[in-house]
Parts: sequence; structure tokens; C-alpha cells
Amino acid sequence: MKWTSIKSKITTIKLEKAEIDWCPIELDSLENGAQNYPLILYPDAIRKKIMKHVQDQNVELGGLLVGSIVGCADSVEEILAIVVRDAIPSVDYESSAVSLTMSPKVWQSANSGLSAEMLVIGWYHSHPNLGAFFSCVDKKTQKDFFNNNYNLGLVIDPVREEEKWYIGAEAHEITESQVRTFGFGLCLD
Repeated sequence: MKWTSIKSKITTIKLEKAEIDWCPIELDSLENGAQNYPLILYPDAIRKKIMKHVQDQNVELGGLLVGSIVGCADSVEEILAIVVRDAIPSVDYESSAVSLTMSPKVWQSANSGLSAEMLVIGWYHSHPNLGAFFSCVDKKTQKDFFNNNYNLGLVIDPVREEEKWYIGAEAHEITESQVRTFGFGLCLD
């Protein structure tokens, strides 16, 4: 993929602010659940948006994940959670059953809606009927463009109803227990 990497100023949401501003969510689980990797907080509405985008297609589709970082301090070194707040589908792309090239326009679309506490936190794409896994090309994309310790990669097989999450430049697999899907609870705005 031919994307330009742009460094952004990262602002984390401090845990104290999350406790005040957010509706009830298992805040204790943020501190206790972030063991080797941060918790991924994934609203059901965003999951449905992504699934609607990749469903009923026999070619790879994808886009960017936009969200916020929750930490103990204003540092991306002490991340407790990564909150997925939106998914920006790539509408200008070339794809086949086994490959996807997204246009840089998806970055422009994602960046146009960012606020001080939001940034591009990762990407997603589908592997229709191939299984949810990161291929060698996916790992290279993660390393080249999503190489911060908070950057996520999500791969979905909409046919087999599988999904896997990865984090950081080395694309470490996130266990299911680290991903929290919820229908309500966070007051994100």
C-alpha cells in the first residue's frame, strides 16, 4: 500500500477524567484487565457498521479505526484501554478475494473528523471465507503504517463469523478476553 505516514500529536484520556465523564463502565476492569496489552473497548454499533461494510462480499474490504486512548498519565506508554469510536470505510480501493489496496482518501476522510482526544488507532479488513488471521502482507502493513504501541489491526471473516485483533508494530494477537464489546455504557461525547 502506498500511504503517507503522518505523525499526530497524541492526547490520552486520563483515567480520572474517564471516571467523571463516562457513564457506568467497568472502570475497575480497565486497571485490572490491562495485563500484557490494553483492553479494547469496542461498541456494538461500530462492530455492526464494520460488519455491514464487509458482509455479503467475496472480495476483501476495509477501512480505518478511529478512537481514543485511556491511560494513567498523559503518555502512550501507560495505556489501559483503547476505545474504538468509529470506523471509516474505504470507498476508493482495489480488491480481490485475497488482496486489498485502500486509497489515501480514507486517511483524509478519517482525519477530517478527528478531535483533540481522537486519532486513527488502526485499521480493519476482511478475509472472506479464508479465516481471521494476519497474513504476511497484513503484518507488513501493520509494521509500515500502524507501528505505534496503540495501533490496532482487526481482521474479519464475515462468512465464517470470525474476528481477530492485533496490536503494535509486531502485530501481537489480542486475546478475546481483552476485547470488550458493549451496547451501552460509555458516554463518549
